Amino acid sequence: DDQLKIRGMRVEPGEIEAVLLDQPEVRAAAVVADGDRLVGYVVTGDAPVEWRSRLRNRLPEHMIPSAWVTLDALPLTANGKLDRAALPAPERPEPDRHRVPPRDPVEGRLAAVWEDVLGVTAVGVFDDFFDLGGHSLLALRLATRIRREFGRELPVAAVLASPTVAGLADVLRGPEDLAAEQRIVTLNAGGDRPPIFLVHALGGQVFRYLPLARRLGPDQPVYAIAASGLASGEDPHPTMAEMVADYVARLRELRPAGPYVLGGFCIGGNIALETARRLRALGEEVPLVVLFYSDADEPVITSSLEDDASLMTHALAGGPLETDAAEFAGLGPEEMLLAVIEAAGRERRLAPDTADVEQARRYLRVFRANAHAVGRYRHDPYDGDVALFAPVGDRPDLGWRSVVKGTLAIEPIPGERVVVLFEPLVAEAAAKVRSWIDDGVTGG
Repeated sequence: DDQLKIRGMRVEPGEIEAVLLDQPEVRAAAVVADGDRLVGYVVTGDAPVEWRSRLRNRLPEHMIPSAWVTLDALPLTANGKLDRAALPAPERPEPDRHRVPPRDPVEGRLAAVWEDVLGVTAVGVFDDFFDLGGHSLLALRLATRIRREFGRELPVAAVLASPTVAGLADVLRGPEDLAAEQRIVTLNAGGDRPPIFLVHALGGQVFRYLPLARRLGPDQPVYAIAASGLASGEDPHPTMAEMVADYVARLRELRPAGPYVLGGFCIGGNIALETARRLRALGEEVPLVVLFYSDADEPVITSSLEDDASLMTHALAGGPLETDAAEFAGLGPEEMLLAVIEAAGRERRLAPDTADVEQARRYLRVFRANAHAVGRYRHDPYDGDVALFAPVGDRPDLGWRSVVKGTLAIEPIPGERVVVLFEPLVAEAAAKVRSWIDDGVTGG
């Protein structure tokens, strides 16, 4: 009965509270929802604790509260139960007190938008959007607000590539057509190790790779390839061949020579393998392809290829809605789109500002095109080395042994699809990827 839903993901507060109560400083704990974020209430001693860092090894990222309140005691009802209504409202996260204030009108207007979207005050121009509580849905909301405020098209990937007011201001000051060139997003430019290029999954966005990039370390260059069609004026790639040709050209423009490490989650793994095949045919070195829960015969969500309601709910809400699917039956495409947006909004599965219907249409076109391009694609044999993060189960290789003729290393993970890219598993995944790059794969 206490189960919560935060940004479309189910959360059991009791699981988080149990982890908190394992900490030696904690005498009592409670976790509640405050809009689209979790708040942790702890009764501890006087020593301050950075709870996010402490819990990263125990909980996935979506289960770590983004706001914390320290109390002398939890409020209780007359019968001794937690009085949730009496818990004090948490303060919104504030930027560092040594902030640099906006230095011109563009930064000033951007800072005001950030403060409204994030619910903070006094944003500094070098404060990181994600460190202030931002996430992928808020980034989508931020991009929408910037389009309205500045009259400029700004891909959501630009927020990932430039997650500060100063960085986005530089984008907005530049020529208008530059914003659409964020196909390859730099997640970490530093280091002299072989660069890793991570390919988008069905929706075309690349936010899911940020925790992995941060865990791979500052010496590991990491780039993410977003899909075509998310920005105004772009069309999605209709076939795997066109997609791969575009991505190869773009990554070689950024990094003219190998070695290259490729990877991707879900269909991103399928695309990464074919990108590696094309690079090897051009004489480039590709020592490793990393597949994160990718299927060789990727079904993609087969019903999405035929049923518009299923495609819309998966694309805009991440999966089936609690709303009865019969409510969408008989609706035309435009009515159905609006109905799915409204239902997803009610269930907190869609950022409110994605009621920007044109942006939702673009996202659906990309999702549908990717599903068709990859869902019916069949891989030829590949003779390079591949590493696979796959669930423990009856089909541990997810069909890749029939494709990979080089070495295939399999790293078992729990069965839930995206957890490998979030804490705590992403820390172990990053360490494994680094060891594969350094020492090669050993097969299994």
